[in-house]
Amino acid sequence: MRIEDHLDKETSVSAEVTPTGVKAIAKSRFIAAIDRLGGNLAELMNAPMEAWTAEKRARSDARVRAIEAMTEIGLDQLRTDREFAERAIRGHLESIFVERQNKDAVLGKAIEDLRRQPPTEAEATSGPETLDETFTHRFERYAGSATTDELREKWGRVLAAEVRRPNTFSAKVLRTVDEIDPETATLFEKVCEHRLDNVLVKCLVGELSFEETVKLTEAGLLVEPGFSGQVRQSTEVTSNKGVEIWFWNFEILGLALIKDSTIGGVIEKQILKFEKGSPMIPVYVLTDVGKAISSILPNHTASAIEALVAKLSESAPQSPVMIYKNQAPRSSAWTNIKTIPAKSPPQEESTLG
Repeated sequence: MRIEDHLDKETSVSAEVTPTGVKAIAKSRFIAAIDRLGGNLAELMNAPMEAWTAEKRARSDARVRAIEAMTEIGLDQLRTDREFAERAIRGHLESIFVERQNKDAVLGKAIEDLRRQPPTEAEATSGPETLDETFTHRFERYAGSATTDELREKWGRVLAAEVRRPNTFSAKVLRTVDEIDPETATLFEKVCEHRLDNVLVKCLVGELSFEETVKLTEAGLLVEPGFSGQVRQSTEVTSNKGVEIWFWNFEILGLALIKDSTIGGVIEKQILKFEKGSPMIPVYVLTDVGKAISSILPNHTASAIEALVAKLSESAPQSPVMIYKNQAPRSSAWTNIKTIPAKSPPQEESTLG
């Protein structure tokens, strides 16, 4: 038999939260969120191992006992309309229980999401120890009204994403998550399969129709592309081997081509554009709201990078494509993790004499 002291949260954390992969400061943020939402850590962690019927029966019994007790108190205090008092108390308590059930379900979904995608080492050991009070205050209202499994999963993913990266979900972002219609949400999730950082790579996602662009821009997810479109500019840098390269920064991952390599098929394939001798990748740009919401969607960065590497190899067959990784976001420490050889290495020129 295991005896638990529910007041000893740190002990519960060590025993129960570790399987989620949540640790250090990120763990503190999650515990603070549970406390704010009034959840029970041990019950939330053990819920998947309990029989649903037993849980349902316990909730039902508790509801009945609480309603009867509160009704008796209320009837003693309200001596006017007994029938009205009873209906009012029952209705109020029922709404409280429903809200409590919704919040617990959202917390459960957040735990599932953190198990699937634990915070990175950098995320787990940095940032504030508690979530912003403004966020938790607003989030509590949304979680309390999440009556369907779909809504509970959506808000659970929001909470998990905020635990990983605090201050991602502003009031504006939360409002957009709440108000976005299902059709636009489906479209956004589809195009975000080709997202790298805050852009959708055009040669991967394809040309969005006028109607699709309007949907995403009016929802506040996409920056208006304009007549000429948008691009991700390359930067001319020198590698640690002294090679001049064109480099594209996608936050955690980066791609590079050897500078001045022969670029072919850039117009018809729309893989690369040139301006003043520098190659650029045509993209659609997400708004800050769009990027924040994309963080609760499945992460397809690896497959998107792989697809873009194939496109660049096709467009620049005489240059290898180099993949870099930034172990510490927002730093300048990039490491070459993979190089895709050139498809058609340049031939040495012969001299006629």
